[in-house]
Amino acid sequence: MHFLAVLGLAVCAASGCTDEKPDQPGDETRAVMREIFNGVRVALPASTDSEKFSDPEKRPQISAALEILANNAELLERHVQDRDSQMQFLARSVARDALEVRRSYAEGRYERSAYMLRQITENCVLCHTRLPDLDDSPVAAGFVDSEAMKSLPLEPRATLEIATRRFNEALADLEVLLLDPATHPAMMLGPLTDYLVVSIRVKRDFERPQALLEQFGQRKDLWPSLRQDVAQWVDAIPMLQRHAEAPPSVAAARTIVENAEANDRHGDGQAELLDLVVASGILERFIDEHSTRDESLGEAFFLLGTLEARIGRNYWVTPAPFLLEESIRVAPGADFASRAMEVLERELHAAYEGSDTEQLPEEDARRLLELRALIDAAP
Repeated sequence: MHFLAVLGLAVCAASGCTDEKPDQPGDETRAVMREIFNGVRVALPASTDSEKFSDPEKRPQISAALEILANNAELLERHVQDRDSQMQFLARSVARDALEVRRSYAEGRYERSAYMLRQITENCVLCHTRLPDLDDSPVAAGFVDSEAMKSLPLEPRATLEIATRRFNEALADLEVLLLDPATHPAMMLGPLTDYLVVSIRVKRDFERPQALLEQFGQRKDLWPSLRQDVAQWVDAIPMLQRHAEAPPSVAAARTIVENAEANDRHGDGQAELLDLVVASGILERFIDEHSTRDESLGEAFFLLGTLEARIGRNYWVTPAPFLLEESIRVAPGADFASRAMEVLERELHAAYEGSDTEQLPEEDARRLLELRALIDAAP
């Protein structure tokens, strides 16, 4: 996607990650959006071609756009200082990545710059799929040139649509992808997870995914265990919908997770997917509504962290470590704190596996020591 990823931040700053409602942006937010869009409009034609992205003649224009991105990412971080801790974490991630995008491009590391732009898009996806949002963002309609969007393959196109809060378009594209006989079954679990997260956790719509799953289950190329799991999901939707429509509680989410684990016939976690998506939505709403930093909030962070580690989009951009860390800080003496620590250590090490970093960065190592000390000192 290259520079298309900037658009995720544009709408993130303009609607989804600020105090303004998406359909009622304030004057300051509209000004930020206008500035970001002006920069993106200059750089967008180069985004689909690596040679153009690094073309010396285009560098001044692209550099100026990246400067706008970095400056407005810092503005985004300031905008959310009075929001919940998870929102602040995501904003910090965007600001950090935007600075790295600008730095890498200035140093001539164009592949690194493009990679970090995708990171920003992933953060916007995480931001916009946390909580229910029944309406698409009207400000997103003008951010992406329709021809540029159509040129993208369905999966990255859907990712960009989610990042820019165009949820209905994303669902439609994912439905085409999932039902396309040319899509190999081994490549469908990621898009299927995105589809369930958007339709159930964001849109709170169970009818649309039920219809899709019924069609999806008829694909002749599904392996037997996946076909059985899809049939089980279809049967479970009414019960899960009742849980999701009740007031959010940690107990309800815990019960869903425990039942899913008990019914996982093959032990590979595949059968649990729908249940975990529903449970994660319940936990996100509980955390959003629960203002007391007590043990129940700590457990909500812990359960959500473990779920994100299992259903999250990838190891490199995930809120799982943050959520697990929060669970320990909120309730270091709780029974789940030690388990949170174990999962956190695994997640952090997995995130750096295969990278050019041979060991955990000093900051992460220091945080682990601090968290372990909190657990050891707790009564």
